[in-house]
Amino acid sequence: MSKSENKQPTIMEAMQEAMAYLQAHKREDRVAEHLLLFHLGIDKTQLLMNMRESMDPVLYAAFRKDIEEHAKTGIPLQHLTGEEEFLGRRYYVNRDVLIPRPETEELVLGVEAMIKKHLAERDLTIADIGTGSGIIATSLKLAFPEATVIATDISERALLIAKSNSRTLGADLTLRLGSYLEPILQLGKRVNVVVSNPPYIDEADKEHMTDTVKNFDPSLALFADDNGLAAYKEIIAALPEVLAFPAVAAFEIGWQQGAQVRDLLLATFPTAEVEVRQDINGKDRMVFAWICE
Repeated sequence: MSKSENKQPTIMEAMQEAMAYLQAHKREDRVAEHLLLFHLGIDKTQLLMNMRESMDPVLYAAFRKDIEEHAKTGIPLQHLTGEEEFLGRRYYVNRDVLIPRPETEELVLGVEAMIKKHLAERDLTIADIGTGSGIIATSLKLAFPEATVIATDISERALLIAKSNSRTLGADLTLRLGSYLEPILQLGKRVNVVVSNPPYIDEADKEHMTDTVKNFDPSLALFADDNGLAAYKEIIAALPEVLAFPAVAAFEIGWQQGAQVRDLLLATFPTAEVEVRQDINGKDRMVFAWICE
């Protein structure tokens, strides 16, 4: 990214220069505005009001460095800023956890609705399996402050991030290290709600993924054996040992996995009410189950 002829370019010039550079490297030019807001510490309204102001040279240098790194390597915007928003709250993220995505917001809102409909009068214990940055567990704890919320992950580094995020946002979680439902079994706990956004991408699909995802998101959180179904099979097989009936189970899924995950749930709980729901893009993305026994 060539330096502006003006040693202190205006904010507008800095953004235009960055957008052109990103376009030349076949990256989304909207990243320029997001990074500019981050480095200047202002909102979009303030940005529009100050477009003709000169940009501080130190901030400009830091901004240019991030633009160049993103353009050349594909490093996600969120890894440069160290944060992402989820349901209106800011979470710290890095390469040890998945970056929160809008589809997962729909999963959490769906779980909240099911709890309010079916379990409103009960003492709740909720388990978030594969918590990552803690977005699901933290959101549910803040939505249901009286509930006990257990968050598990096989990655110790991910649990440290979940711990930091939950404490920052005032959510008291029980964090446990281990694979899927193993920590719940070790605790000897029965839970009313199990929710999970597990790894569900087939390793064979890696070559079709963008460098921003495959080179920076943790592989542990992305890929699963058995055509991406291994995690669902392991979690669902253990559900009878951990659920306190009646119960809710909810999963985020790959867009082609709805029927298979639904069938896994029905094979384990034949009388369950199981629904595959689509995301905002019209693709199958969530499976919800109301299980009475």
